[in-house]
Amino acid sequence: MNFKKNTLLLQNLFELRKVHSVTKRQSIGRVFFINSHMGLCDSSGSIWPVLLHKNIAIENLKSGDILSFNCEIIFSNTKNKNSYEDNCYLIEINEIVKKIPCLEDWKNAVIPSPLPTKSFLFPQQIITEERLSNTHFYPSPSSERIKYIKQRNRCLERTKTFFNNRGFLNIETPTLVPSGGVEVYLNTFASEYIDHRDQKWQLELPTSPEFALKKIMSEGTDKIFQLSRAYRNKGELSHHHEPEFIMLEWYRSGATLQQIMHDTQTLVQTLAYFLGSSEELPKQWPQYRVDDLFKKLIHIDLEEVQDRDIFYAKAKQLSPSIIETDDWDSLFYKLFMEKIEPFLKEQTACFVTHYPIQMGALAAQEVIFVKNKNQQSNSTKPFAERCEAFLFGVEICNAYLELVDAENLLNRFQKTTQFRKSLKRDPIFENTMQFGLPPCAGNALGIDRVIALLLGLKDISTLYPIPFLSQFIAETVAKE
Repeated sequence: MNFKKNTLLLQNLFELRKVHSVTKRQSIGRVFFINSHMGLCDSSGSIWPVLLHKNIAIENLKSGDILSFNCEIIFSNTKNKNSYEDNCYLIEINEIVKKIPCLEDWKNAVIPSPLPTKSFLFPQQIITEERLSNTHFYPSPSSERIKYIKQRNRCLERTKTFFNNRGFLNIETPTLVPSGGVEVYLNTFASEYIDHRDQKWQLELPTSPEFALKKIMSEGTDKIFQLSRAYRNKGELSHHHEPEFIMLEWYRSGATLQQIMHDTQTLVQTLAYFLGSSEELPKQWPQYRVDDLFKKLIHIDLEEVQDRDIFYAKAKQLSPSIIETDDWDSLFYKLFMEKIEPFLKEQTACFVTHYPIQMGALAAQEVIFVKNKNQQSNSTKPFAERCEAFLFGVEICNAYLELVDAENLLNRFQKTTQFRKSLKRDPIFENTMQFGLPPCAGNALGIDRVIALLLGLKDISTLYPIPFLSQFIAETVAKE
């Protein structure tokens, strides 16, 4: 659109309203409707309230139309003439100079904002002068979505600085890999590479960069980290899950699980301070062993119920969701979600450690040292050196004292792939383990989830310019 020299070319409609000394202006905006109520979306992504002059037929406008218009700024607060609050100024369109019609209705799924939803924009009634009476309009929010995107960008940069300042090497790993992971409860996205001979190679998108980073660790690096894309298939779409997200993963050579927990707590507290979060986090996050929680809250000793049938006999009395066909893992997870997580939701922030070895994945098994007279011996416990952190009752990370025993790892892989034959193994990673992974500890943290929680957001998708769901026609893709 061409504008005259004296036309105000908007950065956003908010600035237009702020210039109340010059009441008549020309501007542009895109029309959106909820039911019969109209708002204009500006270039910043905000949707602002507008009024239409009585000579303009609202029936001639539809969502998506781009308007060039003459307008007048109206001071609506007749009760307090000295008030200059932003929401006292309304835009009334007096003349539509040009309209570029929208060719088709908006069909894609909802982006949290700026697209209007009933939860984001709701009509309010202005009862001031006669001119404004019985007029419904949208409240004028700041561009929340753009603000959150900027805050996320700043947090990711601050996270890089956090690790760079501590001597970590920033690594970039591939997103086309032979194996996306071999954890039982994670599902991968499949792809295919075709070489110049037309030979086909099956590839996957990684559920985390773990295999690739451990290959780097085996070369003798000391401390590494990565903010990488991670992918989870088959229903990973809910308030705190997106099929594609940013995973923060880091490793320390020769470290303990306690050191990784210290990293985690310090990072989250740093980001909370950086964002100006109103939530006060504890100075020292409490730590709870899984077996202690089971004993304390539901009176089950996990060491005594390693047999599935014994576990089922005790578990079925505690939950109606438990059925006879549940395996050991299912019994554990049902009890954990129903009986343990309510306690964790009462904690602002905490660590949960030493999960059953059945949930060990690539974590080392717990070893205790026993002294008998003048001798010292080692004894294994049926728990893994694994911990998860919970922030406001939501799990944010999964940390391991890493399994470095190649034979043990291969046995775990074999059991997992027997249970789920569709899982693909990475022979180069297995060779890396045989070559020798040094003693180390690491963590995989959902950085987007942490940022959303610290900002008090219900959905992590609010942080994304293009959330996964917004790429599909509304209400066609299932969400939990």
